[in-house]
Amino acid sequence: MLRGDGGGKAPALAHAVHGREKVARTLMAWIRAGSRVGGLAWRREDVNGQPGALFSDPDGNLISVMILEVAEGEIQGVNSIVNPDKLRHLGPVADLSELLRQRN
Repeated sequence: MLRGDGGGKAPALAHAVHGREKVARTLMAWIRAGSRVGGLAWRREDVNGQPGALFSDPDGNLISVMILEVAEGEIQGVNSIVNPDKLRHLGPVADLSELLRQRN
């Protein structure tokens, strides 16, 4: 399952995505969209005791945090947090809506 949390303040999934193939397709679409923005970076981080990654814009501002829910050695779910209110404690936050507008 893939869940997105934009908190109504950033573009995010309207509903959770279920099934490995659908989750994989959605993540690949996000990767393609991100590659069109250019200069995006990510780094692996543990988040709340689970493996995850922090994604940032070319200026180093945080765009998103993704957390993998792992149980019994398998990924059970992916959580994507783009809600700026939930990211601010980690540092400066990018305007995801503006980044997406610039890409088009």
